[in-house]
Amino acid sequence: MLVYFLKHLPKIFLISDYIIINIFFIVGKLYFFEFNGSDFAQDYRAHFILLNISWLVITIITKPYKSLKIKESSLHFNALTKSFVLLILTSLIYLNLIFSVKIDYRNMIWYFLLVGFAMTFARFLLFLYRKKNRVKLGRKSIIPSTVLIGENDISTSLLSNDNLRRSIGIKGTYTPNCKEIKNKYLGNIDKLFEDLEKTKISSIIFCDDNIDVGLYKQIVDVAEHKMIRIYMVPNFKYINLGPNYLDVIHEIPFLKLLREPLSNPKKQILKRAFDICFSLFVMIFILSWLIPVVALIIKLESGTSVFFLQKRSGLNNETFHCIKFRSMAVNKNADLKITTKNDPRVTKFGAFMRKTSIDELPQFINVFLGDMSIVGPRPHMISQTEMYSKITKKYMTRHIVKPGITGWAQVMGSRGEIFTHTDMEKRVEKDIWYIQNWSFFLDLKIIFLTLYNIVKGDEQAY
Repeated sequence: MLVYFLKHLPKIFLISDYIIINIFFIVGKLYFFEFNGSDFAQDYRAHFILLNISWLVITIITKPYKSLKIKESSLHFNALTKSFVLLILTSLIYLNLIFSVKIDYRNMIWYFLLVGFAMTFARFLLFLYRKKNRVKLGRKSIIPSTVLIGENDISTSLLSNDNLRRSIGIKGTYTPNCKEIKNKYLGNIDKLFEDLEKTKISSIIFCDDNIDVGLYKQIVDVAEHKMIRIYMVPNFKYINLGPNYLDVIHEIPFLKLLREPLSNPKKQILKRAFDICFSLFVMIFILSWLIPVVALIIKLESGTSVFFLQKRSGLNNETFHCIKFRSMAVNKNADLKITTKNDPRVTKFGAFMRKTSIDELPQFINVFLGDMSIVGPRPHMISQTEMYSKITKKYMTRHIVKPGITGWAQVMGSRGEIFTHTDMEKRVEKDIWYIQNWSFFLDLKIIFLTLYNIVKGDEQAY
């Protein structure tokens, strides 16, 4: 409960604020205007929408919900006050300019007094709870998972600032030589390789130049295979060896080897909200009637189970059960051998489903449950992941985002049977390109191209 509280404190404040803003307006009937029966419905709905949109836009600008884990309460209340004052001014402006009704200033005063008191009181209680349990919360929720390599002014600064070190989750420092440092020393590079195998490390930050380029590349290769993020301080000497991107973490600039638009929480929320709405629509309006129809045909044709559940590699290489309509006869190689052209295991109705991608539709259930996304790298069988992770460079990088029902690689022609190692390399390159260039409109484009390919017909769909 304590860990959940600290982790989701921004969301708790966000939800409570919208509840407070609307509950006094609707339940308390503290409307900002005098109305008669004919004008009320239209003005009420418009004002209700504008009030919520105004708060959304204002909080995006003033950022009262940002970094609540470490932000001082005084700074948060300062941002909240700015937001609240802007909401009052915005309400006065659009009431006078948009609505042709008489304003009820008495209700307005009562409304803003009650909303302001409720927001402040809610924060007072929650910040008091946080302060009372700060030590206990810190021990339970902050698990250091970031390590530094090397020592310089930046690493010293990061380690000496307890609040910053805890917020980033820095465990300590490894050094390229055997020189032991005073603060949070973890060992030399040999110890780093040992810990990479048995310790949970999420990020590595290269801090100085006392490291050989070959050793640097070796660390990067191992880290990418383990799906560990790589950062460098801006003056790191090997930044010209490959592409890198500026990333700001708690107001400190770092260079990152892999650009990840989906590391932004707001973009994650947008993608997840779209996934939920889209998958819910498909389940209600398509799967609700399609499942009984497909089930009847499968039972009549082969008498086997309707769904085929297969273990596949998901986010962070965690295993999940991918749901599909059964398109093959039951066989012992289902989890080992991928489908080939004219595969004898595929049933007649299964061939039709695979050609039209109907067999993939139950994966919208996986999307709704959070195992998958609508768009992302396709999830592979566990046997494929085990094999290609050993021979294909950057293969494991594709697992830093959720797998998808469709993806950039699929709409760009990399679908179906894999004939050579080069085929997998090209597929991985397209998956990583998608991760680095994600946008909401790119997802929409991929969905459109997927539907277009289904209608047009895809020779690789078998």
